[in-house]
Amino acid sequence: MYSLFFSADVQHLKNLKMLTLSYNQMNGSIEGLCNLKDLVELDISQNMFSAKFPECLSNLTNLRVLELSNNLFSGKFPSFISNLTSLAYLSFYGNYMQGSFSLSTLANHSNLEVLYISSKNNIGVDIETEKTKWFPKFQLKSLILRNCNLNKDKGSVIPTFLSYQYNLMLVDLSGNKIVGSSPSWLIHNHNINYLDISNNNLSGLLTKDFDLFLPSATQLNFSWNSFEGNIPSSIGKIKKLLLLDLSHNHFSGELPKQLATDSDSLLYLSVSDNFLSGNIPKFCNLGMKNLFLNNNNFSGTLEDVLGNNTELAFLSISNNSFSGTIPSSIGTFSNMEVLIMSENLLEGEIPIEFSNMFSLEMLDLSSKQFLYLQKNDLSGSIPIELSESSKLQLLDLRENKFSGKIPNWIDNLSELRVLLLGWNNLEGDIPIQLCRLKKINMMDLSRNMFNASIPSCFQNLTFGIGQYNDGPIFVISISLTQDIPNGFRTKHNDYFYKGKVLEKMTGLDLSCNKLTGTIPSQIGHLQQVLALNLSHNHLSGPIPITFSNLTEIESLDLSYNNLSGKIPYELTQLTFLSTFNVSYNNLSGTPPSTGQFATFVEDSYRGNPGLCGSLLDRKCEGVKSSPSSQSNDNEEEETNVDMITFYWRFLHDFRLSCFASFYYGLWPSLIGIASYIPVNFCVFDLRSSLSNCF
Repeated sequence: MYSLFFSADVQHLKNLKMLTLSYNQMNGSIEGLCNLKDLVELDISQNMFSAKFPECLSNLTNLRVLELSNNLFSGKFPSFISNLTSLAYLSFYGNYMQGSFSLSTLANHSNLEVLYISSKNNIGVDIETEKTKWFPKFQLKSLILRNCNLNKDKGSVIPTFLSYQYNLMLVDLSGNKIVGSSPSWLIHNHNINYLDISNNNLSGLLTKDFDLFLPSATQLNFSWNSFEGNIPSSIGKIKKLLLLDLSHNHFSGELPKQLATDSDSLLYLSVSDNFLSGNIPKFCNLGMKNLFLNNNNFSGTLEDVLGNNTELAFLSISNNSFSGTIPSSIGTFSNMEVLIMSENLLEGEIPIEFSNMFSLEMLDLSSKQFLYLQKNDLSGSIPIELSESSKLQLLDLRENKFSGKIPNWIDNLSELRVLLLGWNNLEGDIPIQLCRLKKINMMDLSRNMFNASIPSCFQNLTFGIGQYNDGPIFVISISLTQDIPNGFRTKHNDYFYKGKVLEKMTGLDLSCNKLTGTIPSQIGHLQQVLALNLSHNHLSGPIPITFSNLTEIESLDLSYNNLSGKIPYELTQLTFLSTFNVSYNNLSGTPPSTGQFATFVEDSYRGNPGLCGSLLDRKCEGVKSSPSSQSNDNEEEETNVDMITFYWRFLHDFRLSCFASFYYGLWPSLIGIASYIPVNFCVFDLRSSLSNCF
């Protein structure tokens, strides 16, 4: 609920020196504040003020602190700022300012120590520093110019005035597309703690003497640039470094040994999405919490990576060339929350010590929520040790060599939202215990050897929507790493979610098995399913009329089966259906031609000699139903359907990633931006790439 601010209530307080109204959701006019000429500090941050700044605020010439951040202010920067030469702290952070603003306006603000500017709107502001020659009289301690189109008209060059700043402790120039090289322009600022130059166009080599000009750094973010060459080993000499993000660059060579042996304080390290290679050096810092090595060319064993870092909460090594087995020592990592090991050369069985990662002592504080092991050569049965993972939310074992049956204890995973078991050698029936996974949203059992019927109890799967209200699982963090969108594709659209895990991403894939019998009519009760794939099986009987209840479905594939009868006209009620495939069955009659069915082409129906009508260029008179012209075992045709074929990406071209940041307060005395908070972030992409089964 918003509170209306009546400035008349305070305008008579002529002697007022300090006024703080932050975090009150206030709106209304602030013009009455112009009468408070003795004000020294004014803080109206974290409210809903949206009117333009009244120019009469130029009367407040005694102001030393003007905190306007995180409101709804819009329009051009106020000209009265040039009159407020007593300011030591000025923040326009997180508003909707537009237009250009020259920092030369502040050249005579000799007391200025803190300056924060950023814009929330897509257009943003245009901050320029180079149109005129000027020399700053101020010495800043903290500077944020985030997403400000810095010097856009001058080639996005690095601001010259930074060369004259010697007291900087916090610098954030992220998201400005600035060009240039290694930040040697900060060489005189030995007290810098926080430096974020991510999301720019900086390039070249990093200076070898990194520790000499940033000896006090605690948080460094150089991600999403074009830096190249080796990572300087001297970074390891920065003793207080807590967070280092060098991801999404062009670094090559090996990870410096000094970074592993000398960085005693490092809690967060990300070198993902580079061209790094070689073995991982053994980390001596036993307090490491988050380690991102994914999307490089690293080799060696998982044991090399794990070392003695038993405090790890998040480890991503996906898309590398790590080989060997999963070591039994993994059972000592009781704090692990997210483990991503897909697309490597791992082999063998999952060790029994895996169960030690879920000791009762840790269930409330640290329980594994996400497990990614796809695209390796892991074999054996699905290990019983996973049965103790009662808080597991996502289990991805795709593209391995697991065999045997789906274990009966699968319903122990009561928090499971995503189950991906495709591309294995699993067999037997589909256990009814799967029907007890009340929070499941996505289930992929495709490309196995299941040979029984589809359980009718699948109707009990409500796919999670509206079934739980346990608050947001994924929280967006204002941190060194930019927001990561969750992409989910079906019906040729991308959906982005930043709230509850996969709550609106729903699908069931049983394709490419040996399932028999009829399709249970109860499947039609899965009203929230967006994608359903039962293709490439031995299913028989009619298409259930109850499929007309799948009101949200966008992709339905029943191809390569032995289905018979007519295509129910009731399916024309499926107004969101954009992909429909019943090819190579034994269907007959005329396909519906209204609603979404008016958009489907002959490819959706081919291989059904009994189907007729103008679309198929086949008259309906005298056409007899005959066996399907294409055997289910001949897999030369491609099925074009949006089904659950996941791969991962971290912003651009990142194939598999989750993000977990750690809790670390960011100098509350200097900046009122959000602190680091624990956050888990996953990216999913539903693509139309189901083709040959094997």
